[in-house]
Amino acid sequence: MSMEYQLDGSPARPQRSLRAAAAVDSPAAAAVFLSVFIVLALVWPCPVTAADISVIANVESRDVYVGESFLFQIVIDGASEVTEPDVSGLAGFIAQFMGGSNNSSQSISVINGRVQRTVHKGFTLTYRLTPKSPGRVTIPSININVEGTIFKTDPITISVKKPEESEDFKLKIELSRDACYVGEPVVLTVTWYLNRDVEAFNFTAPILESDAFDFELPEVKIDQSKKYFRIPLGSGEVIAEKGQGMLDGQRFVTLTFRLALIPEEGGMFDIPEFIVACESGTGIRSRRDFFDDFFSDNYRGRWRGSLKKYVVPSNGLSLFVKELPLKGRPAGFAGHVGELKISTTADPVEVSVGDPITLNIAIEGPDYLGRIDLPSLAMQPGMEENFKIPEERADGRVAKKKKIFTQTLRARHDGVKEIPAIRIAYFDTGKEEYRIASSDPIPLVVRETRVVTASDAEGLVQGPGGSPLEKWKEGIAYNYEGASVLSDQEAGLDSLIERPALLALVLVFPILFGLTVVSRAMIEKRSADPAGVRARGALRRLNNGLGSLAKAGGAGDGEFSGMVMELLKEYLGDKLDRSGAALTAEETERIMKGKGVDPETRSSIREVFDECERWAYSGLADSEERRQDLAGRIRDAARRLNRRL
Repeated sequence: MSMEYQLDGSPARPQRSLRAAAAVDSPAAAAVFLSVFIVLALVWPCPVTAADISVIANVESRDVYVGESFLFQIVIDGASEVTEPDVSGLAGFIAQFMGGSNNSSQSISVINGRVQRTVHKGFTLTYRLTPKSPGRVTIPSININVEGTIFKTDPITISVKKPEESEDFKLKIELSRDACYVGEPVVLTVTWYLNRDVEAFNFTAPILESDAFDFELPEVKIDQSKKYFRIPLGSGEVIAEKGQGMLDGQRFVTLTFRLALIPEEGGMFDIPEFIVACESGTGIRSRRDFFDDFFSDNYRGRWRGSLKKYVVPSNGLSLFVKELPLKGRPAGFAGHVGELKISTTADPVEVSVGDPITLNIAIEGPDYLGRIDLPSLAMQPGMEENFKIPEERADGRVAKKKKIFTQTLRARHDGVKEIPAIRIAYFDTGKEEYRIASSDPIPLVVRETRVVTASDAEGLVQGPGGSPLEKWKEGIAYNYEGASVLSDQEAGLDSLIERPALLALVLVFPILFGLTVVSRAMIEKRSADPAGVRARGALRRLNNGLGSLAKAGGAGDGEFSGMVMELLKEYLGDKLDRSGAALTAEETERIMKGKGVDPETRSSIREVFDECERWAYSGLADSEERRQDLAGRIRDAARRLNRRL
């Protein structure tokens, strides 16, 4: 005898017809019914109450150093999604949200024909915390909103110890100057001295949390004969250069990177110590030259012993920031600080009205040029009334201690005699006064635009005032007048075909005129949009470069990686209208996102960019097959980007 069950497992009421009973009693129908039952059981909503939910907070370690990061997790049991909580109460820590993960799972079992479903819901929030000061520090209770109900985590107390000096590891920081003005960039140099190999390491820079400073990364000029490493710092990363140095009479391997600090307000500021936490092996080290094989990929196996943790502080510094004076501040002052010089060049300098003129403006002076911006050309005296100036401006590029801006101008009339001087206001920190840097005017020859007429195209010229030539009154050239002297000469298409020379003479001028008009239009279009021309040819130049590199063959590891990196950056610079040499992976992804490039395309570009940088910075040696694979993936990623932009 068969028994029908409801969804809750209780016997069903016998309210069915004999035909329905017969259908269910058959084996095939029973199988169908069981399948439907299982599906409904999977999707049937199960109400969750607050009693079914628990929230627990855990830490990776309760015994850490100042500047040593550790994981802090909030585990929610009984819910598959939560609202990200407010962690502003973690004032004693630098908190970085690492993301959330859904840990839900389910299982189904059938016992004696009865289906049982077990569902477990879970969600985990993960943070990386870095303590700022020593002592017993408490992670306070945090409110977690789960489906409208607030749960509180238990407070957790951890012990935070001061960093310790080490004979094998030293950390030093220094400023390019110990006093500056508001807005004047100061370069902070961080040098890590190492006398032992390390595995994991992490830098902590409390100054990055200060609201009194803005921060920029100075451009790193890559030398293919040196090695570079990408080091996480704060929410970003820096590029550190490997070298060697002496400290206290001892030779060390060094890692050096720089930050540009731009003060936002005046006062005396303490630059707190940087901290580096690392792990290094203990025991016997294999025989090799540590200074030549630092951070190599075959680290494992060289040490016989355990790993020891080191947390090393740097020295502290002070910086005095002076306010800019209000007296004498010129109109249009944009906050440029430091002695500036400005120069300009233009090409061409002989043009017709409306022809494009490429104006290059070079600004030099301070140690760091990242924040130097081009003043509005429309606001410069003599520019708006004499030149047509595009609203969009290209970003400047830094080259040889200069920041160069390129702008296209078009003369409005033939009375323009020069490109006037470009002026920029700045505060001279040496003389402690506001000054104006000015370029020299550039002489121009501007011709009036001449309209080409049909008569010009046909080559017809009339006499003075349009009157016909007078007849000679004597000699054999005397002109006879009258209908009798006229001869019938038919002139039509047939006659022109019979006389090819005449046909060519008639057609040549209209053809030349048409070619001239088309060529001029193309030249003006290309000149009006040089960035577009540059972008359209980017993929072709990349493919040609990769093809030439493959044909050359035999390139050394450092040479190959450097050339591939240069080709990729050049392509991205052309495509995104930026200076390729200055592009980083983060900047490239930010620009692509701003231009509406889809995440999949951005991811493909980021992957090949990161791999190219790993090859370029580490001098990675690999097989020819891997080289060809990298080149192929660069082509694929570039074609994908080409379809989007």
